[in-house]
Amino acid sequence: MVENKGLLGSSAKDKAGSGAPPLEQLRLQYQGHCGRWEEVLLDIHRRIRALLERHGYSPTIKYRVKRFENFYEKLNRAERGGSGSDPPAVSDLLGLRIICPFLEDIDGVERLITENFPIIEVERKGAQHSFREFGYDSVHLLMRLDGPARLHLSGARSVCEIQLRTTLQDAWAEVEHELVYKSTIALPKESVKRKLAALNAILTLSDLMFQEIRDFQKEIRKRDEQRRTKLGPALPMPGCLGLPEGAEEGSEDLGFPLLSVAGAAGGNLEKAMLAALDAHSRGELEAAINLYGRILEMKLDGKIRALVYNHRGMARFAVGDYRQALQDFSQVLRFDGANHRAYANRGLCYRLLGRLQQSLKDYEKAVEMAPAALDGFWGRAQTCYEMGLLTRALADCEKVLSLKDDFAPARQLAQAIRHSMF
Repeated sequence: MVENKGLLGSSAKDKAGSGAPPLEQLRLQYQGHCGRWEEVLLDIHRRIRALLERHGYSPTIKYRVKRFENFYEKLNRAERGGSGSDPPAVSDLLGLRIICPFLEDIDGVERLITENFPIIEVERKGAQHSFREFGYDSVHLLMRLDGPARLHLSGARSVCEIQLRTTLQDAWAEVEHELVYKSTIALPKESVKRKLAALNAILTLSDLMFQEIRDFQKEIRKRDEQRRTKLGPALPMPGCLGLPEGAEEGSEDLGFPLLSVAGAAGGNLEKAMLAALDAHSRGELEAAINLYGRILEMKLDGKIRALVYNHRGMARFAVGDYRQALQDFSQVLRFDGANHRAYANRGLCYRLLGRLQQSLKDYEKAVEMAPAALDGFWGRAQTCYEMGLLTRALADCEKVLSLKDDFAPARQLAQAIRHSMF
């Protein structure tokens, strides 16, 4: 973990903070207990690691006992900035940092820790930042230490601080610490500050996009499970990209009516469609794309042709062929102009290709056609954010949260937008 490296000279320390304990007395307390604190921290690390692994998480976990010089400097700083007669209390003498790859992991890890450990405080860093400030986003939990684990050091709270961050949030915090926190030179230009703020926003958006890709992978796996358990008169096939699992719960499913397929072109079409869906759900995307192409050479009803184009578009999207996926979603709209999900899917392709005006136009059409669906509002929020239309992006995030209040990506983006606004 990154620590404050600046050191006070002994004479400066002795004078700083009239309420701080004498330096040498405090140093002896620290040295007498440091070995036991390391054992306490290692035990916490092992217990948290075991808990998270039991629930399928394998994050990077770092931990440290704060160096005495850094502890004493922070204690003096708190004393100088404090008020009243209460002595200052440092809450991160013992620290543990959990670094997760995806945003959704943060919520899950936080829930597990708060349910299984004596957490007494939760602080969400970054919520207070204005446009002109460039901090990092992080969740800080304070875990109470009792009994043999209790800390006995003047000025230190008997807690362990647990920080939760994504990989990108941690990278930003490390760099910011070197450039800003540790530096004795004030940033000279407003333009430099704006560049740092822009970099922070880019990392925040990158976190959201990584989460979006992961959610699409989860959607494919979920469809495979549905296929194995629900093969009946109709095969459910969710038709919208870019939404986490369950994000459109209760909305109308896009189904592929197998009886209609058989009636339209016989059993060969039914077998081909089942083979294509099987390959798609198992992640054999190139094979699925080829099978969808063969199906499109057959004589098909317009609605069925639109469904096949939609699925080939999703497969092409999954392999990163956004241009071909965009063409397929355009074909969906040629044969089924009322398909709001096709507008949302094409809007996502336009956004990833950098064609933001076309993306915005498609998302606005999706919202107009389906004002109760999440995908149009969520996609438009991201496009507006990339275009710098922050007020519109925030309004769309709030609309998404009014439709699904536990939709974490919208909550994260709304938070990032608020950080960037006055």
